Amino acid sequence: MTLNGIIVNILFNQNSLYLKMELNSTKIKIYLNKLNEDNNPNWGIMNSSQMLYHCNKYIEVSFGIKKIYFVNRILFRVFFRYFFLQYLKYIEFDITKFKKNSTTLKVFKSYPLSIGFNNQKERLIENLNKVQNIDAKIIHHQLYGNISSNLFKKLIAFHTLFHFSQFGILSD
Repeated sequence: MTLNGIIVNILFNQNSLYLKMELNSTKIKIYLNKLNEDNNPNWGIMNSSQMLYHCNKYIEVSFGIKKIYFVNRILFRVFFRYFFLQYLKYIEFDITKFKKNSTTLKVFKSYPLSIGFNNQKERLIENLNKVQNIDAKIIHHQLYGNISSNLFKKLIAFHTLFHFSQFGILSD
């Protein structure tokens, strides 16, 4: 799988969903335009505003813009860097193979009382554009340490696509 950035061309093949991840700002906007405040998830308890906030927070934590506790960073680097990344490689970063309703770290489960839906949409587009524009070979990920920019982009794409799938907005 070649990774030039993030997001999605979807190919259907015998009940399986295969993803060729590439960043395409136009597609991102098309998918996000399908999302509204009243969309219900196919699974899970987040509403659409919370999902957008959650995706933004994941990207901002990944970049180190939003800081997390030192203990969590150490746990991630020791445990998740090896085990979780190996699991994602094992499932080939295929969102359809990732367990729905998986455990989420507390840092990604806290939401403000009021979330501006349209603001979060625009923020997500901006954040995904920042990811697309990474041109360094190695980047520091707050949770995983120094990783290749391709892996960084893959992690962001996987997470974002998983939640887009949760809200059923991945079709053209």
